[in-house]
Amino acid sequence: MKLMAEQTTEEIRNKHIRLDGSCHAKAVARGQMTFTVVEQDATAVETVAEWIKLNARTAPPAKLYEALEFVLAAREFPNQKHAD
Repeated sequence: MKLMAEQTTEEIRNKHIRLDGSCHAKAVARGQMTFTVVEQDATAVETVAEWIKLNARTAPPAKLYEALEFVLAAREFPNQKHAD
């Protein structure tokens, strides 16, 4: 497994594409609403960084790591825009 610093942005993005077993799929199966933030969103970095800050003591390390990877990838996303 590559360290985060050794992964390309594309590798990070592809790692998080899941077809089943995801947090989203589990939430939907329980009837919970979800909200998606995409890396193109101009507020994505700040939004997810704040989530990391607020959950740093309680979230599983793997979830924090995934959120940090998203932040790093979103920082590099070209042509970010505000919500439509």
